[in-house]
Amino acid sequence: MNLMLTAQVDDTDTFYTEGYLRVKPEFAEWCDASRCVFAKVDDTHLIELFFDVAPPKLKAWLAKPSIQALFKAHNMVPTRYTFTPLEMG
Repeated sequence: MNLMLTAQVDDTDTFYTEGYLRVKPEFAEWCDASRCVFAKVDDTHLIELFFDVAPPKLKAWLAKPSIQALFKAHNMVPTRYTFTPLEMG
């Protein structure tokens, strides 16, 4: 499964440095961390892309108290979408 996440946070730059980059090494537990994408939309909105996600492992990772505390600290409000690659031909 591939996952796109849009989110609102208090400050996108702070979330990127104090959140995303801090926990990115853990992404390898539940997706292909080498292909993850983080994009700043504006000061309070972001987009993340994750590929080859293992849903049960992602669910376990999201349930970790440290991850829940991270989301709470940055007032992160995510919306998750799944997608499949477009095949031409």
